[in-house]
Amino acid sequence: MSANVLEIKKVSKSFMDVPVVEDLSFRVKGGETFGLLGPNGAGKTTMMRMIMNIIQPDEGDILFNEQSRKHIKRLHFGYLPEERGLYPRSTVLDMLIYFGTLNNLSRRKAEVEAIRYLDRLGMVEFTDTKVSQLSKGMQQKIQFIAAFLHDPDVLILDEPFSGLDPINQVVLRDILQQYKEGEKILIISTHQMEQAEQLCDHICLINQAHVIIDGNIKDIKKKYRENAYIIETEKSIAELHQMDAIDILEEKNNAVKFTVTKKTFSIIDFLRKVKDQSPILKFEVVEPSLHDIFIQLIHEQASRGK
Repeated sequence: MSANVLEIKKVSKSFMDVPVVEDLSFRVKGGETFGLLGPNGAGKTTMMRMIMNIIQPDEGDILFNEQSRKHIKRLHFGYLPEERGLYPRSTVLDMLIYFGTLNNLSRRKAEVEAIRYLDRLGMVEFTDTKVSQLSKGMQQKIQFIAAFLHDPDVLILDEPFSGLDPINQVVLRDILQQYKEGEKILIISTHQMEQAEQLCDHICLINQAHVIIDGNIKDIKKKYRENAYIIETEKSIAELHQMDAIDILEEKNNAVKFTVTKKTFSIIDFLRKVKDQSPILKFEVVEPSLHDIFIQLIHEQASRGK
């Protein structure tokens, strides 16, 4: 099975002459989780709605497997918006069947798939419950099933973990992992940077309608690594403060965070010296968090006045 490809090419969109998305380009391959990230008002929701063909771009192209999005049927796409679009007076099963039939599933197929996912998400006993009687977290699970029920080729999730407890977050991640294995395209937008860091293979950070950074998350984290390390020893080592090749940033109990100040510094020699003083309990390279990178890039853009 060949991987699906979604391409956003120089897309722009304005409302009342105010640019919301400007010359935005990125590419998403099937089998990867793509994070569309940015602060409030960055243009994320507008971009997702354009991919869903809810609104049209003013300029640029949106292509799915080299075909224009405007000519592709909606059944190939699934969308979980941040704001809920459920029918509060409907029962859970009836509403899911209705959404399934809208996406070309037979009533019987929609019922079978709905019950299967309700069971997997621990909600099969609520099939005859009205949506209005469900908690926020339960409604979020129903919204997800509605977006996912017809097994779309492209699944777009806006804040998918909102209102979910840790156990249900794990279940949802397992479902999404299986979905990706079918070479499907998964796009996630979230303000929870730790969730994006755990889930995404590729991210695109946008702010003020422009791309700030776009790339593989491992490469991005490597690029913004501050050349810092943490070492934890069984007992305190005062000699660390006398080593002229390192600069100690933080120290707590017997754990020390430091940066290297000389290019000739040898990690192997350093560890050997420390080991002579005390057994080493932990040594690791400090990876910048996606949250830290996010804040740094937004501040850098603000300082440039863009």
